[in-house]
Amino acid sequence: MRVSTNMIYDQGVRALQMQSAALLYTGQQIATGRKILTPADDPVASARALDVTQSRSVNQQFATNQGYAEDALKLVEGQLVGAGEIIQYARERALAAGNPALSDSDRKSIATDLRAQFDAMLAIANTRDANGDYLFAGYKSNTVPFAGLSVTPADPAKPVFDSAKYEGDQGTRTMQVSSSRFMPVSFGGETVFGGENDSVFKVLGEFVSALEAGGAVSGAVSDALDGLDASLDRVLTTRAQIGSQLVEVEQLGFIGSDLDLQYATTLSNLQDLDYNEAISRLTQQQTYLQAAQQSFLKTTGLSLFNYLS
Repeated sequence: MRVSTNMIYDQGVRALQMQSAALLYTGQQIATGRKILTPADDPVASARALDVTQSRSVNQQFATNQGYAEDALKLVEGQLVGAGEIIQYARERALAAGNPALSDSDRKSIATDLRAQFDAMLAIANTRDANGDYLFAGYKSNTVPFAGLSVTPADPAKPVFDSAKYEGDQGTRTMQVSSSRFMPVSFGGETVFGGENDSVFKVLGEFVSALEAGGAVSGAVSDALDGLDASLDRVLTTRAQIGSQLVEVEQLGFIGSDLDLQYATTLSNLQDLDYNEAISRLTQQQTYLQAAQQSFLKTTGLSLFNYLS
């Protein structure tokens, strides 16, 4: 087979191009810190890295949701702390009202105080979150959960103290905090504050009416204490559930952090460049390219006149 000058030239050019391309590829790897620049470089590793990246993204979204859930639960818990304090205070005032030495005027003063506590409890029950949603309205988050009238001071036109009627529902809004856990982050108002016949508002309303009516109040005091105790039990039960959920969120956060670290390690093994190996390879490729360039120059410089001289 006759070797022409063009063949020699073409082979030399191809060798230079291959060495230059290899050198450029290594340089790009070092610049990006990635050993896989395109999926074609390693299809199997690229597919695996894509799967891990997607899984890590989902895990990070769960972590974000856990933060939202924790904030929502802490907001509800804070309101329930206030509700419990109001109930306990109202209970103390009810006990005081049962003192037979008190006059009707004294009991009316207690009634005025309890009207203010009713207002405070109603404000808690109608609390909104940062998005403007009512915490205790169930799924009807845009509806005022307890629509009622609190009269302060007593309105002669309405001698009977109005209780608050629940306008929400018993739906529970949830948030996905793991692949299999949808956590409740809101509570229906009747679950926390009682239904139409046993709500804390009915208890307070009827007791205030009894105090303002004057006369014997021993039966009203007993009913009020029973109703307030039941109301406090509901609040404490809900708080216990919230406390349990906050612990669960914390544990899920620990698990998610460990999982995120595993994903990061796997991605690093699949994608990250070994700089020591790459720099060593780059130096070697530079040497090969320089040798190829010198060889090409010598080869292309040969001619018949070199031999005749």
